[in-house]
Amino acid sequence: MSNRVGRPSKFQPATVSKILRSVARGMPLVHAASTGGISFQTLTAYRSEHPAFADALAQAVAKGIEARLKVVERAMDSPDENIRLRSAFWFLEHTAPQYFSRTRIEISGADGSPLALGIGIYLPRKDGDEIKPLPATVTDIENEN
Repeated sequence: MSNRVGRPSKFQPATVSKILRSVARGMPLVHAASTGGISFQTLTAYRSEHPAFADALAQAVAKGIEARLKVVERAMDSPDENIRLRSAFWFLEHTAPQYFSRTRIEISGADGSPLALGIGIYLPRKDGDEIKPLPATVTDIENEN
């Protein structure tokens, strides 16, 4: 007789195989977890607790990527030049987006430098208060004290 209290674990071979099949087909992990009847948080916990499962997931992801790249490669060998060009553009946009993406969202400054940030705080003036300029730098603030 088992001393375990609570619900039995869903980490069963049937659940694992459903998840791995879904991932190999290209499904994102959050949705693949749902096909196995578990949450993404549970999937993450299973990955931490079971290294063999984490390895199998990584292999399933690689298998899915390889299968899709074979399709792109076949399209690049098409006799139709438009199909070859579209598949080549797609491949470049998705494998090296920093160079070939049509649209880029840059979260850093030019060439990866940090963005400059400035914060201004405007407080309403009370009647009778004199207007005093705010300190411009940290050094100015330190010198006031």
